[in-house]
Amino acid sequence: MAKRVLHPLVAALAVALGANVAVAGGLAPVTLGAKAISAGQIRVAAMKCLKASPRISAYGLVLDPGPLVTLAADVVAARSAAAAASARAALARSEAHRAVHLYRAQHNISEAALQRAQSTLAVAEADRATAAVHLTQLRTKMLAQWGTKLSAAALSGSEPLPRLENGAEALVEVSLPLGQGLSSPPAEASATTPSGKAVRLRLVSRAPRAAAGVAGESFFYLMASRASAPIDTPLSVALSASSGKPGVLVPRSAVVWHHGELFAFRESAPDSFVPVPIPGAFASEEGYFVPEGAGTLLHPGDRVVIEGAALLYSAATQSRALAASREGRR
Repeated sequence: MAKRVLHPLVAALAVALGANVAVAGGLAPVTLGAKAISAGQIRVAAMKCLKASPRISAYGLVLDPGPLVTLAADVVAARSAAAAASARAALARSEAHRAVHLYRAQHNISEAALQRAQSTLAVAEADRATAAVHLTQLRTKMLAQWGTKLSAAALSGSEPLPRLENGAEALVEVSLPLGQGLSSPPAEASATTPSGKAVRLRLVSRAPRAAAGVAGESFFYLMASRASAPIDTPLSVALSASSGKPGVLVPRSAVVWHHGELFAFRESAPDSFVPVPIPGAFASEEGYFVPEGAGTLLHPGDRVVIEGAALLYSAATQSRALAASREGRR
């Protein structure tokens, strides 16, 4: 019965609005008479300013710390090898200088002995350069994969490396959805395992690269025990901004989707409603929080349609189609 009443009303609005709709940004602003507003039960409310810490639903994965430990051991070994190569090069350099001095001082050594000393120096310098390049490559790889903080901990053997090795803590990579960002990731976050178990996460640092298969930025967190979720366990993670942002909360009933974007209808006059995109909005149980900032089109005091938005959307899209049809017949 509801559909039988709704569809004729939408159609009637679309026909009535045909001359009063201007297409803008893919959705048409709508002008209605008082009777149409009453019939559609359209109600507006002023947006109030509030502060909120937006919550972002992120993707988590329990990582194997083995590659980090192995790479750290490789760096330590390469560091020792580079130090040994430098020592051998320094000794060979000293021997070569001595050989040159002895050869020039009344030929106290043979020319062959001088050449052997110089050849030994050349080989030692080449070994030193090779060892230095290998160490640099490993350090660069480690920093690129694990970041400064985890790399330093792994190389020094300081926390959290010992707890990661003995399984007292697990390393979790948390990735944000594409288009989401946090200027300051929270020191703690909550996560849920596939079995529904809640776990707490502690921030280590930002990850220097995006996780495989995920386009958003990533962070490293610690989880209390690997027993809570074995390696490669996916987690559902909730992140909150560390500080509240001012903005407005748009009720869910006020929001419509159009071509994958969120819109709300703002009252521009008592009988006119303009579709306004709300990019960057954070979903919550109460609705969508729209933080203030560059590009924000909804502000405190703006009057937004909180009941009847779906009806306006239907009328606007049908009016646009009607206008396009009329243009095609001209």
